[in-house]
Amino acid sequence: MKKKSFGFTLIEVAFFIAITGLLFVGIIAGTQSSIWQQRYNDSVQNFADFLRNIYAEASSIQGVSDGRSDKAIYGKMISFGQTVRLDGTNIQDGQQVIFVYDVVGDAAGSNGDSIYDALASLKVNVLMKTENGGAEYAGIVESYTPIWGAAIEGTVPGTNYGGTILVVRNPNTGLINTLVSKKIINVNEEMKNKSDNYEKVKNLLASVLSLDSRQENAFKVQNIDFCLNPYGTGQTGTLRRDIRLVKNARNASGVEIIDLVNDSRNACVNK
Repeated sequence: MKKKSFGFTLIEVAFFIAITGLLFVGIIAGTQSSIWQQRYNDSVQNFADFLRNIYAEASSIQGVSDGRSDKAIYGKMISFGQTVRLDGTNIQDGQQVIFVYDVVGDAAGSNGDSIYDALASLKVNVLMKTENGGAEYAGIVESYTPIWGAAIEGTVPGTNYGGTILVVRNPNTGLINTLVSKKIINVNEEMKNKSDNYEKVKNLLASVLSLDSRQENAFKVQNIDFCLNPYGTGQTGTLRRDIRLVKNARNASGVEIIDLVNDSRNACVNK
């Protein structure tokens, strides 16, 4: 009588291995996709939180330790597109660093209730306090780099956002104002070189940028759509999330995360 065989043939074993391999590849691919999506979501939320924190800091009145009680920090200037750090070192190609400076001033000397009038009496603090107790205001220049290799772009795909944003409290009315300029101000470069523009940089708002809203690079009140590219600088053909800073935002609620594709307001979907 012929004995029954309970083993597997070579074909059956090969078939089993092939199926197992396909399942394994599918699981790994799904896991990697899930990790990528979570990292992208984190980068979106992290940048939105960075912007919201700017408003939290701008709404808090802070004195300036320079022995002059009439001075205070009235808000923040956010600078996109600079190519060097404050210490003069170059920012590597493909890396994006956003710098945040204190806006310092006092209400005395500002004329009228307009934020444009009030800005004329304010300065941007770009210097650390010197050891010999120089006349400069004490303060720390903050910087922010997008996490997980994402890039902060404008609505044009593959192009990093460049320009200057002021989040400032009007010394006269106390209201937070958000003003935007397309101009990239190379503050760090000027401070590094101590160029002819050095003094102007310390009085940036009054001297470097025009406050005439009719000029192209003037500070203006408008929406800003930051498009977060998950693949970094120079990459196109991808879906990008829209982080919108609404027109003349006055607090952290003015920072909105627009849905990736299902919201018609998303200005970052490639047309």
